[in-house]
Amino acid sequence: MRRLLVLLSTLTAGFLFALPAAPGSAGTGGHAAITITSNADFLSCGCVTSGNGTAASPFIIGPWTIGTPSGGTGGWSVKIANTIVNGRASITDYFNIFGISSTYNDTNPGDPTIQLVNIHTPTTISGNSAHPTAGNDLGMGIELDSSSNISIDGISYNKGNGTGILIKDSVNVSINNSKLKATCDICTAPEGDGIHATNSSNLNIGNGADCPKSGPCIDVTYDDGFGIYLQNTDTAVIDHATADANDTGGYVLDGSSHVTVENSSAQGDGNICFTVNGGKANSGYHSDLQGGLHLINGASDNTITNDSFANNTSIDVGSGGNGFFYDACLGGVDVPFSTGQAGMGPGNRFSNICYLSSNNVAGLPPSTCKS
Repeated sequence: MRRLLVLLSTLTAGFLFALPAAPGSAGTGGHAAITITSNADFLSCGCVTSGNGTAASPFIIGPWTIGTPSGGTGGWSVKIANTIVNGRASITDYFNIFGISSTYNDTNPGDPTIQLVNIHTPTTISGNSAHPTAGNDLGMGIELDSSSNISIDGISYNKGNGTGILIKDSVNVSINNSKLKATCDICTAPEGDGIHATNSSNLNIGNGADCPKSGPCIDVTYDDGFGIYLQNTDTAVIDHATADANDTGGYVLDGSSHVTVENSSAQGDGNICFTVNGGKANSGYHSDLQGGLHLINGASDNTITNDSFANNTSIDVGSGGNGFFYDACLGGVDVPFSTGQAGMGPGNRFSNICYLSSNNVAGLPPSTCKS
C-alpha cells in the first residue's frame, strides 16, 4: 500500500525469482502496440523475433518496449484474439510472449496490458530480469478470456489501476514467480484484486517447479481489493502465496470447490481513510469480506492447510461474510453490513493453520500460532 512505499521499494528490489531464459534472438527496441487476429499477422506484425510457429518452434513475440498503448492514451500492449468462422480458427500457429515492457501510463482499470482471447495452443507469457514483462501505473495486467493451456511466469505489474491477472472462462492456467500490486485506492471489484478468476478450472498458482524453494512464489501484497479471488472455479491450487497489508482481504473462495490453499499467508492491516472530492472514503471495497480467508456462497470440498491468516483488522478465517464493515473514516470501528455473503458449503477441511483474531467457522481446529 501507499503507507509502506519505502518498504515496497525494498521488497521489489530484493524479491528475486528463478526466471526462464531469453530466446536467442533479441528484439530489445521499441515497438508499437501489437494486435494479432490471424496466422498472417505473425508474419506481418514485425514483432516476432524467432520461431516458425510450430509446436516445436513457436513464434516468440518480444522482447519489446512498448511506449504507447493501442488506443494512443489507453488500450493494450499485446492482444492476440482467435475467432472461429465456419468451424475454422483464425489462429492455429503456436506462439509465446516474452519480455514485454510497457512504459506508458493507463488509468483505465478495464484496459488489459496483455490479452489473450480464445487461445488454446500451449502458450507462455514470461519475462526475466534482463527482459521483464512488467509495467507501472497501467490498467489491468493480463486478461485471459475463454483460453486454455496458458503459463504465466516471471511477470510484474506494480501500482496497477486494475486487476493484476483476470481469468475468465479459462482452463489449465498456471501463474508462478510473479508480483501483482494494485493501488486504485477507492476500488470497485475486481479492480483492486491481485488475481481474479471466474468460471474457470484447473488453476495452478504458485506451485511451479521453478518456484523458490523458500519464500513466496506469488506476491499479491499491498493490493487494495483481494489478493486472490476465485469465483465459481473448480480445481485449483494456491501455494506459497503472500497477500499482506490488503485493504480488503487475502483470499476468497466464492462458490468454488476442490481448491487447495497451502503454505500461504495473509495479513491485512485494513483500509485507510482518504479525502475524495472534499469527502471521506475508505480504501478498498465496501464489503463484509475483510480479513485473511473467506469461503462464501457454498464453497465446498476445499482444503486449507499449512497457512497463516493472522493479524487481520476484521477476521482471520470466515465462513461467509463477517456481518460488519471496518470503517476507518469513522475512527476504525465496525459498522453493521446488511447485505453480507452466504456461508460456505460442506466438505471443507482445515488443518495446521495459524489464526489470531476472530473466526466464524464452526469446528475450526485450534490455531497453530506460536506465542
